[in-house]
Amino acid sequence: MQIEITLLISMVSALVGMFTGMYGAKRTSDADIARASRETATIISEIGYVKAGIDDIKHKQEKQDERHYSLAARVSKIEAAMTAHIM
Repeated sequence: MQIEITLLISMVSALVGMFTGMYGAKRTSDADIARASRETATIISEIGYVKAGIDDIKHKQEKQDERHYSLAARVSKIEAAMTAHIM
């Protein structure tokens, strides 16, 4: 009788330990997935900010190019007028 109770307690303890371990592993896995998801979302949003900054720089560069071409055209006209005036 004593051996049967000891055996029963051992089996119940082993089963409780198994279930506790499985529950802990599942909870840890869920926490890891949630943390990885947050990190991925942060990285994606940061990439979006960088992309927006690059687009802004490209837009400013295009405006600067337009100003440069406009100024070059004006200088060319002035040089042509001065060359024609000198001759």
